[in-house]
Amino acid sequence: MSVLGQALRVHRTNQGLTQDQLAEKICSVAYLSKLENGKAEPDRQTIESICRRLSVSSSPFIAESDSTVHKAISQWLYEIHIFHITEVDKQSPAIFGDIDQIEAISEQCLYDLALLGYYLLKDRLLDATDQFDYVQKRVSLYLACDAFSYYKFTGLYYQRKGMYSHAIEQLEEANSLTQDQPDAELYLAMAAVYSQLSNIVVSNKYAQLAFAIFQEKLFYVRMIDCQIVLGLNYSLVGDFYSAETYFNQLLEVDGEHLLDKTRANIYHHIGYIHFRKQEYEQAKASFNTALRFDTIEMDFLNSRYWLAYIAMLEGDHQKAKEHIQNGLLVAYRYEHPQYDMKFRVLNYRLDGREEELMVYLEHDVIPFFEKNGEAVELKHYYYLYGTLLFERNKYKRAAECFKYASEDFLL
Repeated sequence: MSVLGQALRVHRTNQGLTQDQLAEKICSVAYLSKLENGKAEPDRQTIESICRRLSVSSSPFIAESDSTVHKAISQWLYEIHIFHITEVDKQSPAIFGDIDQIEAISEQCLYDLALLGYYLLKDRLLDATDQFDYVQKRVSLYLACDAFSYYKFTGLYYQRKGMYSHAIEQLEEANSLTQDQPDAELYLAMAAVYSQLSNIVVSNKYAQLAFAIFQEKLFYVRMIDCQIVLGLNYSLVGDFYSAETYFNQLLEVDGEHLLDKTRANIYHHIGYIHFRKQEYEQAKASFNTALRFDTIEMDFLNSRYWLAYIAMLEGDHQKAKEHIQNGLLVAYRYEHPQYDMKFRVLNYRLDGREEELMVYLEHDVIPFFEKNGEAVELKHYYYLYGTLLFERNKYKRAAECFKYASEDFLL
């Protein structure tokens, strides 16, 4: 596939034109087909005629690739891929200052992909959402440009949005394209996603692969992020002692090797361990500490969720409502369906609207988490739905739910 050919195809299909309609009185359909598939050399006059019919500028299609611009974007993209934030920040002003010099369609596409990765790296998730939506309208174009970057960055985007089944599909596609060139950042992302999907063995494998590469490079910040995944996996299999010991040791690491986001993440997981052990005061202290760090609100919706959950268990409905309303606002702002549902379920429970909750669980929540592949969440909601059915003497349907979850796994 060629970027130019895919770009023409995207514009043609977006306008609802067939190849016959676009080629009419310009070129043969066979030539247009070969052009779109990268099997024919583009003729300048033909390209200009096609662009006029499509009502798009021909400049990006006929512009010569600028090796200096291409090299600069490629280097910026490389630094984004390896999480080299300092170098990315150093190169960004020049990249953004030279946007007007990016003329060729191939360089525009490379820049678009790099920009998506940049927004994710810098935690600019609202900008990342806009860029993701833009890229998704032209998928074939970006696959022709740089399939690895497309799959990796869309996988990272889905991960940040809590859409784990989509995330792992994209990340696995990226992994299949590495061509025996290990990508530690990709492995770390896969480890984190497989952990959320409760596939602990595979998660540990990728966390250890990533750790070995980061250790060789003495990249301490990312070594710690690998250890966080491994510590979380201890807690997910119920080994709370090992997990808590692990996280407390990480907190003692020299501050320069812990980003605020990393430190907040550690406190969140310590809070989760205390929650699972029903040590609610310690859990609340850790979750509140996680929320005090300078991070974006969306990344620690989980801490706010557990604070709301604990307040509900303790009968502090006012505090629970406060956390729920704040959580719903953040979930809405960042278009985060997972936490929008989780907070809504708590809200129904607090309000005693059990009939509405049952409908919501059956038609929205359970199907979402089944599709998303999150076993822990799915068991929790099956158990909750089964309990509500049992209380209404609907024993057969309740039994079907309890087949999936004989107890509330979260508690």
